[in-house]
Amino acid sequence: MKYRIMFVDDSISVLESLKWIFMDEPFYLFASNSPFEALSMIGSLESAVVVVGQSIQEMDGLEFLERVRLNSPYTMGIIMTGYDGIKETFDSIYSGCVYRFVKKPLDYNEIKQVVKTAINNYEIISGSIRQAVYHKQCSQF
Repeated sequence: MKYRIMFVDDSISVLESLKWIFMDEPFYLFASNSPFEALSMIGSLESAVVVVGQSIQEMDGLEFLERVRLNSPYTMGIIMTGYDGIKETFDSIYSGCVYRFVKKPLDYNEIKQVVKTAINNYEIISGSIRQAVYHKQCSQF
């Protein structure tokens, strides 16, 4: 199955780099430098993974992922941050809507591995919930 990955950052060069890193992967790639445009796209097409900058225009990355969670509860959120020492702390605190934090400047191998692991988690979570709903619906007959 080919999953959708959304990249959101106000830096066009970061978005281009992310698309380049993943161009050979079997994903549908979407990029936006506007969080509101990205939210409207996610509202109509669920993304498996959203990679967002911590500091984006009009809202921060955490607020963005909280809004994503309202419309797309299984989406795995990854925040890119340039802050030293904050990654490990946030990884443990914001597990509700943030799957992982990655440090900027991006390590290409790390971001690829984090996204692939997030896809695996998305498959497990969304598949388990869909299966539970199916069994509940079938047991009603």
